[in-house]
Amino acid sequence: MFLEQIATHYRASSAHQFLLHFNVQELQYDEVYGYLSTRPYLMEQLNALGCELVMGYNAIEGIIVPRANHWYANQTMLDIVPRYEEAGVSHFQSLETWRQTLRQLQGAPKGEGSHQIEREPVNASLAIGKLHEDPFATIEPAPTEELQDKFRQLLSQDDVKVGLIIDFLEQIAPNHPSLTGGANDELQRFFNQIQHWASDLSIRKRKHIILLVTQNTFDIHPKLTLNPEIPLIEIPFPNYERRLHFIQHLYAIAAENSPTRNSLGTAEEKERIARETVGVNLSGIHDIVRQAAAEQQKISDEHLQRYRTEHIKVFSHGVLEVSPVRELAHQQGPGHVNRAIQDIADGIKQGDWRRTPRGILLLGPAGTGKMYMTRLLAAKTGMTFAQLRYANQVGKVTVNISENENSYERNLSAALNFIRGIAPVVVFMEQIEQASPHTSMPAEDTQRVLPMNLVNAISDTSLHGRIIWVGATSRPDIMPPIFRRTGLFDDKLVLLPPPAEERIAMMKHYAGEEVRDSIDFRSLLGTASTDGLSGRDIFLIHQRAHNISKRNRRDTVTEDDIREAIEDFVPNHSPEMQLFMALLALREANSRAMLPDKLLPQYQEFVQGNRIDKTKINQRLLELSSLLRVNGA
Repeated sequence: MFLEQIATHYRASSAHQFLLHFNVQELQYDEVYGYLSTRPYLMEQLNALGCELVMGYNAIEGIIVPRANHWYANQTMLDIVPRYEEAGVSHFQSLETWRQTLRQLQGAPKGEGSHQIEREPVNASLAIGKLHEDPFATIEPAPTEELQDKFRQLLSQDDVKVGLIIDFLEQIAPNHPSLTGGANDELQRFFNQIQHWASDLSIRKRKHIILLVTQNTFDIHPKLTLNPEIPLIEIPFPNYERRLHFIQHLYAIAAENSPTRNSLGTAEEKERIARETVGVNLSGIHDIVRQAAAEQQKISDEHLQRYRTEHIKVFSHGVLEVSPVRELAHQQGPGHVNRAIQDIADGIKQGDWRRTPRGILLLGPAGTGKMYMTRLLAAKTGMTFAQLRYANQVGKVTVNISENENSYERNLSAALNFIRGIAPVVVFMEQIEQASPHTSMPAEDTQRVLPMNLVNAISDTSLHGRIIWVGATSRPDIMPPIFRRTGLFDDKLVLLPPPAEERIAMMKHYAGEEVRDSIDFRSLLGTASTDGLSGRDIFLIHQRAHNISKRNRRDTVTEDDIREAIEDFVPNHSPEMQLFMALLALREANSRAMLPDKLLPQYQEFVQGNRIDKTKINQRLLELSSLLRVNGA
């Protein structure tokens, strides 16, 4: 829990100022008041840590003081407290009745544990030079010199312990070069004051606590994120247990036979909803339940998938996509892929990180199933599947908060935090060579397209076993050199166009049971003329054969339909270009086990037993690069 990190630092007097980020627009569970939005929750937790004066501040609202009745008003608006029926009219419970109900929901007997449940309100009988009478409430919200003096006076007194929360930090400490550390105006002076607080040991000695809150650390000045005196604390997305607790809470407070209870369903259905909302915070789950209740519908898998996909896409502005992979759990890939996946799954199960790579590189020509194999890995290991997109893949689907032309980096920062929050997860990076432009582009553009926070995330050893990064490429010769750093993508799997038996099996799978016996698949796909067709090619051929059958007013695909589709099919790449990409993949391999068990004849001359003849591969690559007029080989 993120609060435990704060409490540990605070009690050890190792820090007194903290930077909270990521899932800050959220509902958090407080044992006295139930589910609260983040700021009231933090205020109550500062109170629980012993702060006798707690207040919040931002440049829009100014000073905010804790008021339980206001929190309860927000809870009733959100419909997250119980109702009672009187004369056929539904009413919300009073605050005190709600606290008694909450105690019952927690299972605490009346009169027992009251010192834990009945937390006294903060600021109830406080007088510090009558600051609460002259007070901050009359000061305008902007960080004026008067406000800064008040804060300075407050944090320099010894009478009471102060808990101060500054949210929407990006408003007063934006990621902008104008904040250079000088004291030319009020904003810069306040920014300097915040930095000074972190190193002021007298504040630590007095046991004051300062919480700085922002959603995206990219939006705030890097002097705060890089300050070793200010621990970065991530407010994560809820795990399965927290999601299930919230869902059960919504069910418990709803009336009998209410639309809310009907939409949530049985205990098994509530557990299913909790499982399928990975990547959705409690506020999002609340939206899902209310929408289903309003429509008087059950919460279906399709509904959850649609909401989750849209939620994540909006959150990351198109940088990240998450999709379910449960349907692949019983599927199989090529033999060498199955063995590699099983090793990884066993390593994760046994906690043997030597069997669990930090990153995997999938190599081979286009259409050989790199994304499918990654989804299969996620399904077999029970991990979430996420796809990360680069700046040139998301286009203009970005939001530029800081106005410094780094909108992709900002959204990537949020996406990487999101990835950490939904771990364990497999992250797929398609065409990883596009993560960095070609060497002909200026160096400054290279840096913008390949942000260091992506490299740092892949390099983060603390994520080992929780995140598996999978890069896919058909052109490793132009892959960013940084991805060759030791420890990033040491495990490599080569995916090549399938041999005859695999091609036949694929087409049988697509054709369906009813037409298998009537088609001679070997004559269609078992000859040398179809060597080089990829799995994607075979899927397209079947799709076109299906269209031919419909055009001729038939309900089933015939052998002639498939033959016509094969004869008409033109691959995306010439045989020479496909061989070029395949040899680039073979050159990257450092183990025969990384290659398919059976190879097409055109690749067999480069692999003899367990030996991969890279000298011969390089010679052939030079010939092909000259013929194809491509650079990089």
